[in-house]
Amino acid sequence: MKRRMNLYKVVDQSGKQVFEDLLIARQVTEKTGCTKNNVAQAAANFALVGKKYRIIPEDIKLSKRLDIVLLLEWDRVRRKILQAAGREV
Repeated sequence: MKRRMNLYKVVDQSGKQVFEDLLIARQVTEKTGCTKNNVAQAAANFALVGKKYRIIPEDIKLSKRLDIVLLLEWDRVRRKILQAAGREV
């Protein structure tokens, strides 16, 4: 079963963002050198990882298969906006 992936922001102790983009857990483990369990625990408790990084859960990556209802609703609203603006759909 496929799951949604959490997206994380990695900041240093002063709160400055370390990496430009939001990262999934696997990318955080590769870039910081910590384990996947450490990422999950640090994100849940806002704890420091390796006494250097704080991992903050930011968002959830959308999945076409898992979030089809949301995506279809977005497409319907997008089309209405385009029609109201006089643009072709």
